[in-house]
Amino acid sequence: MVVSALSYTTINYLLTKIDSVDIVLDKLRKFKIISEVAVLDDEIIEKGLNSNFSDFEDAIQYSSALKANCQIIITRNTKDFKESELPIMTPDEFLASIKKK
Repeated sequence: MVVSALSYTTINYLLTKIDSVDIVLDKLRKFKIISEVAVLDDEIIEKGLNSNFSDFEDAIQYSSALKANCQIIITRNTKDFKESELPIMTPDEFLASIKKK
């Protein structure tokens, strides 16, 4: 599982609304053990700025996924990935697809 570096800050922001900072950091540390962090560098920012995506954050997520050689993007926001060359699935669709195997 590859996760954009950008996602860690988003996850932290959302979880600290419902849990203490210490609990959230512990969860993020555990999440880091089971995931690989995709690079977020100058090249990714440049590609995001010059993409056809209407949402900059999605463009960054997509560019990070491409650079990390991901095979699929899992998101609840599928409508903003119309420009994607990678397959896009919701979390539910992905879980259903791996249950079949």
